[in-house]
Amino acid sequence: MDLQLKPVTEKNFFEIINLKSEEEQEKKFQIFERFVGSNAFFIALASVNGWTCKAIYDSESLIGFATHGLDKEHDRYELVSLMLGHQFQGKGYGIPAIKLVIEEMKEKYRCNEIYLSVIKENEPAIRVYEKVGFEPTGEIFQAFHPEPVYRLTV
Repeated sequence: MDLQLKPVTEKNFFEIINLKSEEEQEKKFQIFERFVGSNAFFIALASVNGWTCKAIYDSESLIGFATHGLDKEHDRYELVSLMLGHQFQGKGYGIPAIKLVIEEMKEKYRCNEIYLSVIKENEPAIRVYEKVGFEPTGEIFQAFHPEPVYRLTV
């Protein structure tokens, strides 16, 4: 496994926005999937919020996508989105990918805490986040779904 974070570019843009978290989404182009917004949605949000978008590669293969940055409303750094393509889930990429993004956030922002929210029905993602060390704060972020907030002290 040779995981790397790479910027979104003209060359990988279409591959990134076509990467889906669930197989049944493959032939659809929607703003939201069941548990995560589309990568196109987060690229657009990042452009208006000043967030960072990164493609997650294993060597030369695109396997996922992440968005992170400052949550200005709460004055804290947030892992805004992280997804792995459905064909790469359950193959041991989750924890290393999250740790790679966390390392980038620590270096870039010099932050002591990282927050995220996750749809409560997304139990596989919650298990992975908790294995990495994220803990529930008791706060609920009300986006399109109520999402429990988790915090990692780094």
